[in-house]
Amino acid sequence: MPASESVDLDKSFTETIAYARRVLEPRVVHESAWPPLAAAAFFAVCAIGFATAAILAPPIKLTIPVAAQAQVN
Repeated sequence: MPASESVDLDKSFTETIAYARRVLEPRVVHESAWPPLAAAAFFAVCAIGFATAAILAPPIKLTIPVAAQAQVN
């Protein structure tokens, strides 16, 4: 392109284009891994607690009252 056809860009135009590019550039959002990790640890501890309670709990003994047992037989 010959020098006579080239146009010097106005500085404000260049700044405006740079601003528009910055505004239109997608933002990078960094998500933290701590909330899901804390939730998983909480549920793991709860599951271990329930499993321990189920194992250590005394066995269930069902006793049928005499009157109800007589009706079944």
